[in-house]
Amino acid sequence: MAWDSTGEEGVYYWSNYFNDTATANKSVNAIRGYMPTVAHWGWNGNARRYWDFLYAGSIVLHRIERQIHHYGSGLNSLVTLDNYRRLRDPQSADSFYELRIGYGGNQGPLSNIDAEGFGSMAFHSYPDTMKWDEYSGDYGPNFLGHVQGAATYVLHHETFGWISFGGNVKVTNDTVAVEPRDAARRRIFVAPISLFVELDAGEIESFSYDALTKEVKVTIGSGPITVSGELLITMKWEQTVKDAGGCEMALQSPQLERRLDGWKVQAPHTLTFSVK
Repeated sequence: MAWDSTGEEGVYYWSNYFNDTATANKSVNAIRGYMPTVAHWGWNGNARRYWDFLYAGSIVLHRIERQIHHYGSGLNSLVTLDNYRRLRDPQSADSFYELRIGYGGNQGPLSNIDAEGFGSMAFHSYPDTMKWDEYSGDYGPNFLGHVQGAATYVLHHETFGWISFGGNVKVTNDTVAVEPRDAARRRIFVAPISLFVELDAGEIESFSYDALTKEVKVTIGSGPITVSGELLITMKWEQTVKDAGGCEMALQSPQLERRLDGWKVQAPHTLTFSVK
């Protein structure tokens, strides 16, 4: 329902699963049409939502109104960010726009949470109101979208140089070191080589990219402790665009155990990815 910015993530993922590229692209284009990039916490990455104050909001403010960061922001960001990671040139100006609206939508749900931990369904944008709704309503899907999409991105911008969405960057000669500061710290994306790394637990404390050799090192901190005292983490990775950056990457950790759903990592651990 593009008119209501609802369901695009489901259409996108299932369409890609069944290789229906045309429908997946239609979902992406719909989101581009109503998810703006504006230098404002409320509008940047905010999906087009008008109706849900009628159904899930406070009984005092039942009305049709442009909602700020209703769940369309968090859920639609999943589509935009996944599509960004699969673009042929994720460092181009057009691709950068995709990252901006996607990351804005992903961060929007955090603005709904007040100092006491209450998550409002959305913000009332009418000039005579300008406040968070008193009901949590359907905030759950919004926060879910944030958590599932939380990640740290690093890329080289043609104007700004090395930048990160979600992390702190330090550049030394040809090496770019990043400290993830996103809410989950379990996913990273290295744009020059389209490398996406994801953990199911624990924390990525830091990672680095050597622009000369294209080697990536990922430092993983402690994970959940089992009854045997072992720290277990499952790591998945992929190069989302084949031969991105003119190379094919490989995991250089032969001691890791392969699982159906990824690689078994005993934390703490440092992973190394290099040109195959």
